Amino acid sequence: MSQVQWPLVMLAFVIGLALTPALMVRRIKVEAPAAPSTDKPVKSAAKAASPKPKKAIAVDPVAKKIPRLHDAPTTRIPVGEDFPTAEIPLADESPTTLIPVEDEPATWTIPAVSYASYGPGSARAQPDGSGPDGWLVKGRTDTRLYYTPGDTAYDPTIAHVWFEDEASAVRAFFTPWRKSAKKR
Repeated sequence: MSQVQWPLVMLAFVIGLALTPALMVRRIKVEAPAAPSTDKPVKSAAKAASPKPKKAIAVDPVAKKIPRLHDAPTTRIPVGEDFPTAEIPLADESPTTLIPVEDEPATWTIPAVSYASYGPGSARAQPDGSGPDGWLVKGRTDTRLYYTPGDTAYDPTIAHVWFEDEASAVRAFFTPWRKSAKKR
């Protein structure tokens, strides 16, 4: 998804350019004048002598005038005693049912489990950067590097995540700090 298919983008643009004016233009209906106008003076005798062929004007045969009714149709709605009513009987029992409640409220205890954000064998670091006892592999989420106690950068590094062993760090797609230092 990182590469753009430019030929398809250009094709969509060209089709959009072609379809936009085509869909925006409406057909124009030509209407015939009600009566031909005879009050125009003829400018020259040659024009008056030569008859011009008349253009055929398309008239929509479906359109026709509908006469308006003078009286609008009305419906009488019965009012008062003429209006039929029916009484609805009410049920004898109430619509709610009481649910028995225990005298002692239920309490739940949520066990404090370290959050394994990078799979099994990983744990989120405490706010001070410390981790679980016995876990010696530090990880930084911003660089995706992990540090072992033998590395020179182990002590100054503040951990974001702790791993149980190097295999857990590799499973979480972290790179050893030693290999990243050789690339530079």
